[in-house]
Amino acid sequence: MKDVINMTIKEIEEVIEHNKKLEAELIKANKAIDSLSEIFKSLEGKENGNLNKYSREIKKGVYVDVYDVLKSFEVENPAVQHAIKKLLASGQRGYKDTIQDLIEAMQSIQRAIELEDE
Repeated sequence: MKDVINMTIKEIEEVIEHNKKLEAELIKANKAIDSLSEIFKSLEGKENGNLNKYSREIKKGVYVDVYDVLKSFEVENPAVQHAIKKLLASGQRGYKDTIQDLIEAMQSIQRAIELEDE
């Protein structure tokens, strides 16, 4: 690289522009690393069978649970969260049948509507 003293203004501007592009790429890379870090944190222990009753293998070796999904989709209303959980695992949790879970999901959706209207 030339000495800064011997560079033209255009060359200096090109270097500055190049550095800006590199900085933008580094910011993107850091965001990607942060996202991956969050995913790995959420998966810690799951590879050893430390799963809850809502965990599912979505791809070979990749486990998520309903709470991961709710967080990813930024579902904040607790009644909506409850309804989604009931719908995703209806009849699969052992002590309630599918019909009972669907009824409870409808009740949760009704409550979610009431909460949104408040």
